[in-house]
Amino acid sequence: MTAINPIFPVRVPWNGFPEVIVHSSIHKLKSLPEYQAAKMGDNQAAARIANLLINRNRLNVAAEFVVPVIQVERGHYNAIPVAFAGILARHIGAKVWLDVCQINKVNHTGAAGMDRLKHQPIFDGNAPGGTSIICDDVVTFGASLANLRGFLIAAGTPVIATMVIGAGYGSTKLAPNCTLIQNLQRRYGQELERYTTSLGFGSECLTAREGYFLHGMRAVNRIRNCFTQEAGASDCSRGVRCRI
Repeated sequence: MTAINPIFPVRVPWNGFPEVIVHSSIHKLKSLPEYQAAKMGDNQAAARIANLLINRNRLNVAAEFVVPVIQVERGHYNAIPVAFAGILARHIGAKVWLDVCQINKVNHTGAAGMDRLKHQPIFDGNAPGGTSIICDDVVTFGASLANLRGFLIAAGTPVIATMVIGAGYGSTKLAPNCTLIQNLQRRYGQELERYTTSLGFGSECLTAREGYFLHGMRAVNRIRNCFTQEAGASDCSRGVRCRI
């Protein structure tokens, strides 16, 4: 399929999208001796981690492709999502698709909520021509998965599920409760829509964690600084050779 060449992150409404399928925990992932090496691009370490933490009881999803979040954090290629995708694909009889990657630097690792909202991941590339599962090593606020899903769907690729190794508290429900979004819209009015649109999407496309973060701010003057899109410099994702 043809790339849509986005300038802003692409998101689409959730429409009852299912919860993230979690295979292990962030604690177990980060406690493994090879975790840092895998985050820094060690493909063999990443494969061993993914093999160890995959839950074979959570593979009852059928798709034609598995699309990992491919990104460079602080100048280093995170090999874990690609290794995880390779193992998932092998178990469910799918193909790994590596032609979509994040094209900007956001440095979300360890970032606070406001920084995660400001610095939205942007994806580009050629989308696969079939049903897909998207995967990452961990999910916290869900922006990477939301924006990868949005890019693929906008390009014509159905996304049927998401899988991660570990998830932060309250992060497995990417799609927010309708009541949460309605409360935000009532509280902040047109300001909310104007600010989310500045990031590239409507308020109905917020993730649940993003929505709860904004709900906790309680005043419109406190959310203004959350909505200044800083796409970040382009990274070298396209030059990274992903191996599985």
